[in-house]
Amino acid sequence: MIAPRPTISALGFLLAVGTALQAQQPAAPRELAIKYMRDAEEYAALARQVYRIAGEAVARTAPALARQAWAVILDVDETALDNSTYQLERSAYGLPFDPGSWNAWVRRREAGPVPGAAAFVATVRQAGGHVAWITNRDAVTTDATRENLQSVKLWADDDRLCLRNDPQHTKRARRAEVASGKGACAWSGIPMRVLAFIGDQMTDFPESDEGLPDTGTDAAFGRTCFLLPNSMYGAWTTRVTRLVP
Repeated sequence: MIAPRPTISALGFLLAVGTALQAQQPAAPRELAIKYMRDAEEYAALARQVYRIAGEAVARTAPALARQAWAVILDVDETALDNSTYQLERSAYGLPFDPGSWNAWVRRREAGPVPGAAAFVATVRQAGGHVAWITNRDAVTTDATRENLQSVKLWADDDRLCLRNDPQHTKRARRAEVASGKGACAWSGIPMRVLAFIGDQMTDFPESDEGLPDTGTDAAFGRTCFLLPNSMYGAWTTRVTRLVP
């Protein structure tokens, strides 16, 4: 005996049930991590809070420097520029990060500003400071990176943009160039007192070793080092859960 086909109303019911069940499925961790940084008011408030505290710290320190040149150093990705759209696009197709797709995204120049970043760099410049951007983006994307920073009102002509030329050109080495006044990241031979470091990874800070991102001290955080949250990627994603002593 051949079973009767479902009627149109029965099919509609089955589709409705299926859709409802699908809607009840919890979002994957990766999707939630991206959504947090795109949509959570708490994330935006945290970012603005970090930048406000950093700005207040700089404003307290700068007047005592008299004529000494000074600067702040910022990371770019998830510190100044929000790349959650790239992460969302990759996640939608179940694709991981890869350098080719990343460079293509950078060349689109579509990253938005991280909340609080524009106000912070404006505070620095108004106080007479300089801004250095140190990022591990490939040096071939220098122009695209600069133009993206310009498009979201973060870039000024006096800024320094220091991308990675090769694996040996570490962030630590580039920070040293800013401070010493010698090298591609320097201001024409002028040594800089660095008043603040802003980043979303431990390796964005001078107390952290690039090979061992957990090394360093907490003493500088909230004083000269200011850390932004990043739920989408970082060394923490591959780390074994740490036991609290």
